[in-house]
Amino acid sequence: MLGDMKPSFNPAFDPDEALAIVEGDRDLFLELVNVFRENYPTELTSIRDAIRLRDSEALRLASHHFKGTLSALAAGPAGDAAARLEDIGRNEDLTKAAATYTEMEQHVEALDAALSDWVN
Repeated sequence: MLGDMKPSFNPAFDPDEALAIVEGDRDLFLELVNVFRENYPTELTSIRDAIRLRDSEALRLASHHFKGTLSALAAGPAGDAAARLEDIGRNEDLTKAAATYTEMEQHVEALDAALSDWVN
C-alpha cells in the first residue's frame, strides 16, 4: 500500500512537496493523512458554524488552524481557500464567507479523494 505511493501531479495537493515537508518519511506522511481524514469533518463544522453565527473571530481562528493542517499536506487549493476565510474573519466582513467556504469544502473533498487514491 504505502510502498506503492508514487509522486505525481495532482491538482488537490503536491505529493512531492508533501513528502519534502516530512523529509521523505512516508510513514509520517501516512499518519498525517490519517489524522487529517479523521479530523477534517470537525474542522469544517467549526468553520461552518462560525459563518452561521457570524462570528468573525471564531472564523479567523478555525480557518487559521485548518490552513495549517492543509499546509502540512501541501494542499494548495484548499489551503488557499482556508487562507481567504482567515482573511475574511480578520477583516470582519463575512459577505463572501459562505461562497468561500463552499469552494474550500469542494477542494477538501477532492483532497480527501486524492489522498485516498494516492496512498492506496
